[in-house]
Amino acid sequence: MHIASGFLSPPVWGTMAAVSGAALAGSLVVARRHLDERRVPLMGVMGAFIFAAQMVNFPILLVPGTSGHLGGGFLLAILLGAPLSMVAMTSVLVVQALVFQDGGLEALGANIFVMGVVPCLLGASVRGLWLRPQPGRLADILTFACGALGLVVSATGVILMLWLSGALPSAVSLAKAVLVMDSVHLLIGMVEGVVSVLVVRFVLATRREAVLGTVEPLGAGEVAA
Repeated sequence: MHIASGFLSPPVWGTMAAVSGAALAGSLVVARRHLDERRVPLMGVMGAFIFAAQMVNFPILLVPGTSGHLGGGFLLAILLGAPLSMVAMTSVLVVQALVFQDGGLEALGANIFVMGVVPCLLGASVRGLWLRPQPGRLADILTFACGALGLVVSATGVILMLWLSGALPSAVSLAKAVLVMDSVHLLIGMVEGVVSVLVVRFVLATRREAVLGTVEPLGAGEVAA
């Protein structure tokens, strides 16, 4: 899903840089108030896990400049809340762009938006279900469904940015590009949904205090709870 250099027009990558920058700035302000010694190790371990998972990717040849892989922002937001997960995802994406050339520098704001902002907000919306004393089947079902949906929404966002930038091949229509991209990422999203459920249940069983932190409500899901 990483967008490479040279595919986005200046208005598109500039707008995405501004939006993602504002989201990150707000996340940093909130994260400073909620980060404690119990959450730091979880944030580091999960960030490393997501980094490794995203390194396993494959190009989508019909849509140049894109690739398919697990996201991870959704899972991070369930465990850490939206602000901390956005900070962690941004760190992962910056390292990937600077060290591994996975995603272009001018497209960094766009990549942060589709792989950080969108899935992290979606993950935070179901986080409240997992903070209950006994998360039921509803938590499993919604996590699986939202994990898959989040990746599809993000993939659609990538195609729309490429289309607005005039970067889609002339022989590929917008509808066809969306269909191909979403079909691939729906399958990947189903895997991500299953992985998210399993990892969240494992972490809650072993380090519940790290997930809850010192202040419980973090993100949209916790407010709803």
